[in-house]
Amino acid sequence: MQKDPGNITFDEPGITIASNFSIPVGEVLFSEEPYFSTIANGGYLSDAAIIRGHFNYDVQASHIDSLWFDIDAAFYGNLAVTFNLTGPLNNNNFVFSPGTFLPSAFNIPGIFSLKPTLDWDIGADVGAVGPVYHSSNITVAIPDGHVHVDFLNLNNSRAVGWSPRLTSSVTTEEAATGHLSPFVDFSVGLALDVLNGRYNVTGGVAARPQFVNEFNVAQSQTRIRRAESMIWARNVTCSRGFELVSDFNFTVSAFVSNGWQKTLYTTEIPIADECYHF
Repeated sequence: MQKDPGNITFDEPGITIASNFSIPVGEVLFSEEPYFSTIANGGYLSDAAIIRGHFNYDVQASHIDSLWFDIDAAFYGNLAVTFNLTGPLNNNNFVFSPGTFLPSAFNIPGIFSLKPTLDWDIGADVGAVGPVYHSSNITVAIPDGHVHVDFLNLNNSRAVGWSPRLTSSVTTEEAATGHLSPFVDFSVGLALDVLNGRYNVTGGVAARPQFVNEFNVAQSQTRIRRAESMIWARNVTCSRGFELVSDFNFTVSAFVSNGWQKTLYTTEIPIADECYHF
């Protein structure tokens, strides 16, 4: 850290942070009376990051001249859940938040503080016209992701190395036209405060792996609305049963809170398009 009457300059050579937790078997992740609940069949989430960065603050002008961070991240997640719908459910996004991990902050009293955070959320996009009993199990690993976040210029932000490795499985005992799509959100955030609030900002990188499962049941003439599209029962592939279409979606975004968000990497991997007869 360098400080003169005109500037505060800081170069961080590397902060290492990590968190992990297990999801107990039988944990109720989310529910909505009277027809819906989701139970964990177990799981484990782990991530680690090395953070390097730089900022320069002009004290006399009360202006931040440069601010960026390089984040090297590794993520591993296994999530096994069972969705139990005993009746129709309008589309909704459910979220279970196990908490935020707060490593030690870098702090020079009266000058600046830099606080890293690791956040986790488990969620699902769910909606169906009738009863569904379905279990999903997905394992995702990103061993070597890199992102550069320029807080002052989103166009300079970029990501490499985020190609996921995954395995998945599903079982369905009862189906209705709809969708049951679990996801995990994890983020690495940084909160910078200069001169006791004269300048403060929070930003970082967020990633979401999602296991998208869409059910189309023969003879159903009902439609349901997803967050971004309308699903119609196609009644073409499966004339006596239901079709299950599964995809894996993965998105990495850089963000500055109350400022901007930019998608740096996205991929969609088809997993299955199967017909199951009644």
